[in-house]
Amino acid sequence: MKRRDFLKALFISTSLLVIGRLSLYEYNNYQHVQNALTPFGSWYVVQIAGTPEISVNNYVLTVDGEVENPIRLTYQDLLKMPSIEVKDTIQCVSDPYFLRANVVWTGVPLKYIIDMVKPSPNVIKVIGYGAEGYTADLPISKAMEPNVIIAYMVDGKPLPQVHGYPVRLAVPGWWGYTYVKWLVRLYFTSKNILGYWESRGYPDYAKK
Repeated sequence: MKRRDFLKALFISTSLLVIGRLSLYEYNNYQHVQNALTPFGSWYVVQIAGTPEISVNNYVLTVDGEVENPIRLTYQDLLKMPSIEVKDTIQCVSDPYFLRANVVWTGVPLKYIIDMVKPSPNVIKVIGYGAEGYTADLPISKAMEPNVIIAYMVDGKPLPQVHGYPVRLAVPGWWGYTYVKWLVRLYFTSKNILGYWESRGYPDYAKK
């Protein structure tokens, strides 16, 4: 073997060894990374349109559809309701290892709102609408789970604008495309309506 070929082979094998060690290091520290909160600037961003500018002074969340008591809630209304904190890892279904963020949400349990509006027994889904036109659907059974919330804070601070300010859905245990940002409407229906990504082939039951 020529000296040049030998050095080339040595370089390649050494590089692979280093890459292997880095991968093993990352793997061994996965649990630590998984548990650490992700700084806002390191969050991934996925959206179908521009970032809407919404003032909390004009914000209204409409809750309607097949319900006994449709309501319209202001931002201040939400702040006055019972709230919980939920530790969560939001992940993009297209790349769940790298497109992820570890967070602590604060907000109103969606079940609390559901109990207020009293959906028809025939309701099978809740459709969330974002101000920019995005939609996602949740089975009513998932929407009733106690850790699914209408979030207005993350890591003890108001939501960053690009991540849904002033209000978004948080659906722990499900893929990120169900976490509707800039939430302006919750629509209860007995029809099998599909959200934006669900209508494009993403799983309707979005459990990770």
